[in-house]
Order: sequence, then structure tokens, then C-alpha cells
Amino acid sequence: MSEWKNEFSWSKTRDEVLKTCPRQYWFSYYGYWNGWLEGVPERTRQIYILKNLKNRHMWAGEKIHECIQRSLNNLRRGIKVLRVDEIVSITLDQMRAEFRSSKSKNYWKNPKSCGLLEHEYEMEVSDEEWKEVAGNVETCLRNFYASDIYDGLKPHRKDGWLEIEEFSSFLLDHTKINLVIDCAIKEGQGVYIYDWKTGKGLSEGLSIQLGCYALYAMEKWNVSPESLNVIEYNLSFNKSNWFSVSQEEIKGMKGYIEGSIKDMQSLLADVPNNLPLEEDRFSKIEDEHITSRCNFKKVCRK
Repeated sequence: MSEWKNEFSWSKTRDEVLKTCPRQYWFSYYGYWNGWLEGVPERTRQIYILKNLKNRHMWAGEKIHECIQRSLNNLRRGIKVLRVDEIVSITLDQMRAEFRSSKSKNYWKNPKSCGLLEHEYEMEVSDEEWKEVAGNVETCLRNFYASDIYDGLKPHRKDGWLEIEEFSSFLLDHTKINLVIDCAIKEGQGVYIYDWKTGKGLSEGLSIQLGCYALYAMEKWNVSPESLNVIEYNLSFNKSNWFSVSQEEIKGMKGYIEGSIKDMQSLLADVPNNLPLEEDRFSKIEDEHITSRCNFKKVCRK
């Protein structure tokens, strides 16, 4: 039996999944539970493995974040960072190995290995499209290591680093709110939070994410909203946007999160123990644009 308990928490990602498709939400946060154990029903194990699949764009973004995280941690510890050519070469070699492993569907034997949605569902992706993914990874990395942002972080004092890609949380009315901050530093009386974006689209605002950052910074580092700056850096376009947040916006964000939590808990049969209603009570969205990209197509009942 598992000693872990599936405890309720809230995150921006969880909120987005529920808004996308309640059935997908059930798979992602309840149906997969205990799928890593021996002797569980086959469908539960399938759901667990499918939950871990990534599409090619998510995979690329993950590899970019890993590189930046490693380099910034090395800066923080006073360890020399590799030359960008070496970083790019090592990363692309890793991606080639992970691609081959995924194409062979090794993730069914080793769920912790890389599994790509395109391979599981045998989607038609041309060689040029795969090369474009690799090309975007190289572009993003070269842009980052040549950027003013990276140059500004390199000489930063050791005691000024706050967080680098850490799984963090804070409490909002007794509910754990989860988030990951790509990079946070303290400079004078201000806190600067950096958010790396690797997609081909530019954000007009961070809204929910920004509100979560502000609430967390206020609790963790005792920072006023006026002292907080969030910098979104799109690595594909080599473009950065700066955001700030007001007390009024924070109040509105608290209200949004509280409403989202109530929506999630309305789907529970036992709120204190985070036990969901039956699977069929989670409605399935019949939108081909959503279902065609869903990890759980092969296990989703009509």
C-alpha cells in the first residue's frame, strides 16, 4: 500500500486543466493515483504512464529550463558555467537519446523515461517539424546566454539569490497553493522574479501567475507589491516584458483562486480526504481541438 496521501492543493496548471476538460482533470489528479505501485489495475497504470507524456513543445521547453537552471545554480555556487556551444551540443545529444527512447516506447517499461505524445499516438510529424523543435531549443539557449538578463545575473551576490526552479507553496485560507519560480533574486529592497518563456507566442499579461508570485513573495520574503517586479523573458523572440501588481489586483486574484478552489471541491465526494466523485461525474469535453491533443485518449471512456 502507498504511504502517500493524495492531498488537495491548488495551482495555475490545475485550474487550467479543469477549465480545459473536467474528465482530463480527473485523470490528471485522481485517476493516476497509485499507478506506480505493483499490482494496481492495468487501467490505473496506463493512466499514470499517459499522465507523464509530454508533447514535443513541452519537452523542448523542459530541456531549456533544465539548462538554465543548471547554469544559474552553478553561478550561485561559484562554479564555472560551460560555453554556450558545449551547452547546446550536450542538450541536443540528450534530446536525440530521449527521442529514440520515446520512439521505442520505453516509457511503458520505465515510466520515468521520456515519453512523447506524438510517439504514443503515432501522430504524423515530419522530420522538418522535429528539426524545427531542435532549432528552437538552440535559438532559445543562444539567446539566453547572450542576453543582458544573463549578464546581469552573472555577477549577482551569493546571498541575493532567492530561488531557482524550486517547487514552492504558500497557504491561502488553509489551502496549499503550489507554484514554481524560474528565478528570483533580491536587489536592494526589491525582489525580481524571472519567468522564462520558450513558445512562439508573446504574452500580453501574466494575470493569474503574477498574482500567485505576488502572494508568495509577500508571505515568503515579506515584500510589498510595490517592491516586486516580474520579468517575462521570451527566449524565442529574445524579448522581455516587465510587470508589476497592485493591492487591488492581488485582492481580485485571491477571489479568483478561492472561486476556483470551490469549483474543484464541488467535484469531491469527501472534501477533507480529497476523494473525488465517480469518473463519469467529470464531464468530457467533445471538442476535437482538445481531444486530439489529450494524453488520455486511449483510456477515456465514452
